Amino acid sequence: MRRLLSLILVGGLAGVQPAFSQTTDYSRDAFLKLPGLLWDDARTLAVSPGEWTATDWGSCALGAAAVVGVGLVLDRTLAEGAARSWTPARDHLASNVAQVGGTGGLVLMGAAYAGFSILNKDEPRSVVVDMGIATVLAQVAILPVKYLAGRARPGDDQGTTHFAPFTGNDSFPSGHTTQAFAMASVLALRCDEPWVGYAAYGVASLVGAARLVTRDHFASDVAAGALVGTCVGRSVVAMDRRLRARAGRAQFTLTPALGPGFRGVTLAARF
Repeated sequence: MRRLLSLILVGGLAGVQPAFSQTTDYSRDAFLKLPGLLWDDARTLAVSPGEWTATDWGSCALGAAAVVGVGLVLDRTLAEGAARSWTPARDHLASNVAQVGGTGGLVLMGAAYAGFSILNKDEPRSVVVDMGIATVLAQVAILPVKYLAGRARPGDDQGTTHFAPFTGNDSFPSGHTTQAFAMASVLALRCDEPWVGYAAYGVASLVGAARLVTRDHFASDVAAGALVGTCVGRSVVAMDRRLRARAGRAQFTLTPALGPGFRGVTLAARF
């Protein structure tokens, strides 16, 4: 799996990458500006529920209901199935796949950022920036939930309903799945070719499935992580688009124009 990811990365850096939509202003991509950019996006994301419409709240409620439904229907069945079919070889393979939503994904993003910077591939590099920001914000969003829920992991063999806040249990939601879907949603929205989005969400789904196989999470943990990661990733791209729209508004400048026998002003417009 790691070898496959390396080949994909090398191919992209070599120039065999899909076309990306230009939603991020390149001035946002300066490395030294990343902390400020991250803070601005975090602040905007934190206050965004205050601007939600009835449709937004309805979608949120539907997502929460879906997570609960998955928990009621699939948590016990899939956890028991994973326990019965567990083998060291299968666990090792699933652990490698899950790294896309863990350290491996972070390493890939770092390498991609460095490579695209060296090759002066501005737009792909800005996509990596958005993926990184979405990852950080999504992980920050789920951190308090993890410790407030205090859910035991399947491998602890304490059942599907063992919740003990502030005890160190942190199964709900799945952090690996959250990261994988945050990265996938950004890539899907920023890339013009639909197949890239399908592939990204497919890999993210494999990460979630891998966390079930290794008995690190229940199905509802994975579903919640996918929901949070997707919402945060899409929000980051939407915020970038709004920023670009504001920066791209027409600006008008009046300048005195003086010449032999002529006095007046010139109007300059920048779009």
